Amino acid sequence: MPLFTDSQNTTINNSNFVDQSIGPFNGSVANISVTNGQTGIDILLEASNPDAAYDSSARDYAPRCQPGTREQHIEDVVGWGAPTVGADNPLPLFWMKGLAGVGKSAIAQTCAEKLKDLGRLGAAFFFAVKVRDNAEQFFPTIAYQLSTEFPDYHDLLDQRIRRDRTILKKTMAIQFKALIAEPFQKLEKTGKGIGRRVVIIVDGLDECEKADDQSRIIKIIAASARDSATPFRWAFFSRPEPHIEASFTSDDVAQVTHKAELPVSDDANSDIELYLRSGFENILRHRNIPVTSQWPSDNDIQTLVKASKGLF
Repeated sequence: MPLFTDSQNTTINNSNFVDQSIGPFNGSVANISVTNGQTGIDILLEASNPDAAYDSSARDYAPRCQPGTREQHIEDVVGWGAPTVGADNPLPLFWMKGLAGVGKSAIAQTCAEKLKDLGRLGAAFFFAVKVRDNAEQFFPTIAYQLSTEFPDYHDLLDQRIRRDRTILKKTMAIQFKALIAEPFQKLEKTGKGIGRRVVIIVDGLDECEKADDQSRIIKIIAASARDSATPFRWAFFSRPEPHIEASFTSDDVAQVTHKAELPVSDDANSDIELYLRSGFENILRHRNIPVTSQWPSDNDIQTLVKASKGLF
């Protein structure tokens, strides 16, 4: 009996075939594809940076907000990303700026986790000092994470990369268009859109190696937001470096961006005290010391709070 008689929607990976037929083939065959064992998504993964995800093993000890701290800032971001029914439609970009040490990454991590729980996190990229040359991995990483969330997008993206894997070596603008904007636009036109806006979090943009790349990322994303080219909201967390400030305050970007500042302020002292007390209580518990112990003393706690100078 012939091998493929009446076969439909068949995919064969990494195989060799020898035709030994001795007679005519009778039957019907439809939609058979043969690949070399590596899918487009496999190729995309190789070009991405898995360590940049909010839940990667590399971020197992990433800073996050202690319960009860930074509540207003977290609420601002999560409420913007997942607004209540009837709320005003928020601007598609959110930029939270702050000096080093004020707690931006902890807020970004906590917001990513909360938005994930709400079904509103599309992707997240956490830039890190130890991975400096990562601008070329930025959009491939975002695209890969999105492909794990949306099956129809996954299939379109897989086909697109298999047709032309050099996309992953193109400019960032071309990568964004080919990997993200065009596939989601096609899904929307064919009635397979994702049906809601999801958030993409970008933390530590100032850690990207080249200032030009940082500005370019902002401009590419802002342009898509102005044109409503994708169903995303983008939340950026960074230091207020001059070129980043200039990008977000330029007319074409400012019109689509909600801006917030995380200041160095004594207002953070109560959060810092709560964080310290909770941390020391954990130390006591792990060492089987009664939490009622007077270590550290209240004076010691206040000394540490003052020494922090509002940096959290």
